[in-house]
Amino acid sequence: MEICKTFTFEAAHILPRHPGKCSRLHGHSWKLTVYVKGPVNKETGFVMDYGELKKIVQPIIDNLDHKHLGSWYHPMFDNSFVKQDHFVTGLPFDFYPSSENLIMWIGKEIDLEVYEACVHNTPMKPGFEWSRLELDETCTSKCILTREEYEATRNAQG
Repeated sequence: MEICKTFTFEAAHILPRHPGKCSRLHGHSWKLTVYVKGPVNKETGFVMDYGELKKIVQPIIDNLDHKHLGSWYHPMFDNSFVKQDHFVTGLPFDFYPSSENLIMWIGKEIDLEVYEACVHNTPMKPGFEWSRLELDETCTSKCILTREEYEATRNAQG
């Protein structure tokens, strides 16, 4: 069975290599849906508690919310203006913020959150792994990443 939980955040980006209007600074009301696949636990009746899923994903959303995604190496930015709280922690300074790149980064961040929880012995569903991510950039445009595609891309990158 598969369950999902949706999260929202506001963030701006620039796609300077895009030939259209997205090459200008603009923002979106992003929507991330995280899917988890697994058997229903006979004791709890859950695949996973939605509250546990939120504990994993919400810090990532909070890190993205009301930030500029991507490179500050853009002619319109005076780097003396940039403050630490403008940055998304963990996002490379030269990150190119297409939806496709952002969803891969989010997948990696979720995996890191799970790893950190395991290292610090935080109670969590054993073997938790997201099965699919959907990132809506607008109400009509979304990017979908399956676990299989994510693993294949990571393995190809080494």
